[in-house]
Amino acid sequence: MKNFNPELWLDLIQNKIQNEFNDNLLYIGYHGSYRRLEADETSDIDLIVILKKLTINELKQYKKIIETMPFKEKCCGFISGETEIKNWSKPDLFQFYHETKNIYGDIKAIISPPSIQDLQTSVKTGVETLYHQTCHSFLYQNNHNTSLINLYKMTFYILQAKYFLQTNKYILTKKELLKNLDNQDYKILQTCINKNSIKNYSKEQIEQSYKELIDWCQNNMTLN
Repeated sequence: MKNFNPELWLDLIQNKIQNEFNDNLLYIGYHGSYRRLEADETSDIDLIVILKKLTINELKQYKKIIETMPFKEKCCGFISGETEIKNWSKPDLFQFYHETKNIYGDIKAIISPPSIQDLQTSVKTGVETLYHQTCHSFLYQNNHNTSLINLYKMTFYILQAKYFLQTNKYILTKKELLKNLDNQDYKILQTCINKNSIKNYSKEQIEQSYKELIDWCQNNMTLN
């Protein structure tokens, strides 16, 4: 996006958040495509804000901050109270814990790392969710091209967690992870990386992509 500087933008919103919430502020960070240096002009900045206490009043304060930001449409992400994030389901915090880049505070001082059992649950739940959404999309969605793009986005996070489960190594980016995969996993992530080309897929390519996703989910549902 013309004239958009993510570093300056993050500095600005950090200052606004700190000035607004003062002693109630525990943490600011971000993850997602900007964290992985994979952002394009359509990408949001997935900002994470954790307060000691969050009520509707704090949400209203935060909304006012967003409204004052240049490129406010870039602002996305997660806000939580301290008690809520500490009690969050651990299988849902894998990327959150490993990927988030600190701006203010330290995320690892607030939440503990997911266990192996948590990670197994994360992978299993991700595969099951993707399987359901793929079948549902094929049956009920009118725009299969757009739907497939969104479905393939999900595969990276599942493969990232699966690889960590196998190797105890967290790989931040899609391209780096691709170098470490083979066979069906490699093909799925390769399509994920090149997902924008799905916009131009023919009917036959669309059906083949649905088949590959369903086959991949079925093969991964029995993994421990």
